[in-house]
Amino acid sequence: MNNTFDKVIGNRKFNFVEIEFADQSGYHVDVKDDNGMQWEFRMFHKDGDLKIEGEKLPDWIAGMENDLIKAINEHE
Repeated sequence: MNNTFDKVIGNRKFNFVEIEFADQSGYHVDVKDDNGMQWEFRMFHKDGDLKIEGEKLPDWIAGMENDLIKAINEHE
C-alpha cells in the first residue's frame, strides 16, 4: 500500500499521509480552505472506525468526516 495519496472531495484537495502513533494507525490529513489557510488534522482507527482528531477545526471539516472515511477506505 502506498503511504500517501490525494483526493478531491467537495472541490477541495485533501492530502493523506499514513502514520502510526504508539499503538494507533491512521492518517495525517491537510487541506486548504477557500482563503488559502491550511488545516491539518489526524484520522485514527479506533474500535474499527476512523475518527477525526484535531483542535479548533472548522465545522466544514467535521461535516466531511464520512466522505473522508470513504476516501480512506477506497484507498486501503
